[in-house]
Amino acid sequence: MTYSTTMTRKGQITIPASIRRSMRIKPGESINFKIEENNKIIIEKNDWKNRLEELHKETAAHLKKHNIKPLSDEELDSAINEAAEDGATEHYRRSLR
Repeated sequence: MTYSTTMTRKGQITIPASIRRSMRIKPGESINFKIEENNKIIIEKNDWKNRLEELHKETAAHLKKHNIKPLSDEELDSAINEAAEDGATEHYRRSLR
């Protein structure tokens, strides 16, 4: 089905209500536009929560496949703090040059 809309002087368009309902787009949610060949535009709901969950599952599967034990919260905190300290030390050393 084809829907038409008009662009305002500010470059804004209204997504027809039936499309918003079928895509479950709510006010304030982010939308992605992709330009494909022949000037076709793909509109996608920016569903970052689902993509984050997919990334989590893919990461867990990768770790399991390669028999890699994930870091505990304490180990992760320690690694972050160590990296922050190293970065601060390097920044300080550069400032002395």
